[in-house]
Amino acid sequence: MSSPKPKPDNKKFQSQPSSGFGSIMVGVLFDDGIVLAINTVGNLIYYLDDHIYCGASSTGFDRESLMEVSTKLENIARNNSNKGVTVAQALDLIVKLYEQVEIAELLLAGEDPSGLHLIALKCPGTSARVNYAALGPGSAASSEYIKSQWRPDMNLRHAEQLARAALLMGSMSKVGVDVCIIFKRSPESATRVEGHDSS
Repeated sequence: MSSPKPKPDNKKFQSQPSSGFGSIMVGVLFDDGIVLAINTVGNLIYYLDDHIYCGASSTGFDRESLMEVSTKLENIARNNSNKGVTVAQALDLIVKLYEQVEIAELLLAGEDPSGLHLIALKCPGTSARVNYAALGPGSAASSEYIKSQWRPDMNLRHAEQLARAALLMGSMSKVGVDVCIIFKRSPESATRVEGHDSS
């Protein structure tokens, strides 16, 4: 019986890149929540907790790691008498798992007792809390568009329109779009997750 292959020391790993131009993730903060949107060219919105989601590659290292984060957060919540978890706890787990990853881009979005959080992560070890972001191959035009259009008092309708338009700017043709909207409400309120469409 063969034993598991040990991880080489001092080796940098690479997250599975999304497939080519147009594989974009967008996050937009608005007056009552966060819009997290992706096109479905190699991307996925991962459920981490009731009010915490993450946009990342849909395959390889990202998929395995974020599923592990979700499981660990569930255990933390259970051990904490189901009082919930924080975005900071999710970020800490992600950063630890990605310590040896050389290339990866993720968008972490969530709400906890300290408020709304939209965090852009670029490995190795770089994260920033932002009001808006566009990540992924071909996202330069999307980033510039969001920067020119975003306003701090945007409502849900305008924020979702902005996110969808930014996704289209980085896509060569119509692709599927998944949108997750996290509301700034009480813990009892639901998080709305939409199925993908072709926008």
